[in-house]
Amino acid sequence: MTGPGWSPDARTVRDGPLTWAQHEWVQWIPTDTDTSYEDNICAALPGRNLPVGQVAAAVRDVLARHEGLRSLVRRAGREDSLQYVCPVDDRLDDVIRVMEDEASFRRRFDTPWRRTCFRIGEQWPVKVVLDAAGGRVRRIDLVVDHVAIDPWGMRVLCDDLKYALRARAAGREPFGSGPAPEQPIDVALCEISPAGRAYQRRALGYWERRLGEIGKALDNHVPFAPSRALLGRPGDALPGASQPGGSRPGASDQASRPGGPGQGEFRSCWLTSRRAGSAASAIARATGVSPSAAFLLAFGTAVCAVERSSRAGIFAISANRFSAGAERSVRKATMTMPVLLPAVSTGSPGAAYRRALADCAAQQLSGHRFANADPYATERMCEEILGGLYKTGVAYPRFSYMDEGVADDLNTLWPPGDDGFPGDEDDRAVTFSPPRPLGARYMMTVLHRPAGAVFSLQWSDATGWGETAEDMLLYVEDLMVWAASECAGSPPALGGAGPAT
Repeated sequence: MTGPGWSPDARTVRDGPLTWAQHEWVQWIPTDTDTSYEDNICAALPGRNLPVGQVAAAVRDVLARHEGLRSLVRRAGREDSLQYVCPVDDRLDDVIRVMEDEASFRRRFDTPWRRTCFRIGEQWPVKVVLDAAGGRVRRIDLVVDHVAIDPWGMRVLCDDLKYALRARAAGREPFGSGPAPEQPIDVALCEISPAGRAYQRRALGYWERRLGEIGKALDNHVPFAPSRALLGRPGDALPGASQPGGSRPGASDQASRPGGPGQGEFRSCWLTSRRAGSAASAIARATGVSPSAAFLLAFGTAVCAVERSSRAGIFAISANRFSAGAERSVRKATMTMPVLLPAVSTGSPGAAYRRALADCAAQQLSGHRFANADPYATERMCEEILGGLYKTGVAYPRFSYMDEGVADDLNTLWPPGDDGFPGDEDDRAVTFSPPRPLGARYMMTVLHRPAGAVFSLQWSDATGWGETAEDMLLYVEDLMVWAASECAGSPPALGGAGPAT
């Protein structure tokens, strides 16, 4: 950990404040702990059988291009946190590790360096491991602490490293011309400039209005414990759900699943689905609305069903990159934006769905403009405006969507297979992951390709969502398939037996 009196034990070339996106991370996440590896972002690239020296030179090129990968972070609250950029050659030996002829390294998904717990005040937040044989590199493993990167940034890092590898193989220097990427310190200085402060006033005004709308819409809502419905009470059913006590064939009690009670605080489960992926693409073609909006609306409807509410407040994650320099930047830029979503209505469901989808997309569009808001101020607003709804399942869930353009290089996230997805007969198999010491209280993450989608749900033991998590994921899939059918028939039910047809 670091504090106000701390200074880096390293040479530095410049220093400056943290960006709001970095603050949003270090404000909540204990990055200097033995569990911080839980949120590392990882990718693997082919080594192209290049000599180790050429690959190491390409890695140096990328580190020289992106200051955030060679910076140390002093964590000291909103006013005093700083980042220090180090000379590129000072710590290359700490960053690059060569694993020569080690058979255990050839395992693609479970490797020890992916569980590196970066001490961001003492270490650069990146590790590059080279799988080599006979002095030539077979694969390059990238591991980066989330304080320094997000999934979009990982795509940029992978693209830049591929470019540098080609250049070094051709005997030339990469990145000799063209616009430079944004650097975190420059972004942070812009955010606290007069123009940045003017933007912040507009952004915080937007957040205040949107949170007010969420609070007003949910004013009469009583935070709901899902177990009351799932355990069953006579005549007490969830809106749009099957009767309490009923369950799909094969459903089981949470205690019998991996990650049952008593094994950890944060849990997750995930589902791979060809149907949901193709449905999202079909909805986008038919409506002109992005697949992310369709998944977001389906998640919001599932939250409404579980929480017994006609509305839900969701915090959708924005890529938060609006300039050419930002798009070329390797840094954490993602921020959240508040969205108020309705459950899909049982009366005129097709028309209601189309209206809700258009409104969801409009909220995403307007919210993207003001996602980069001071996280200390927005969190204080959430607590003050939402009151008793603060940090509850009906007004606090997070939602993240990534298409293959962003997430494709994060290939350990995709399931194995020719196209990354199982056959139709294997769909609807929800997998529960082992418990984690860190995680989200309520969150859905969607990875989407034309061939299918992978979506996961995270929750903490305190929320009770684990009792209905499997049904929520399957409900999201069913809603996507139903919407892609042009809303034929009645909307699907939470806990239903299968996708709508």
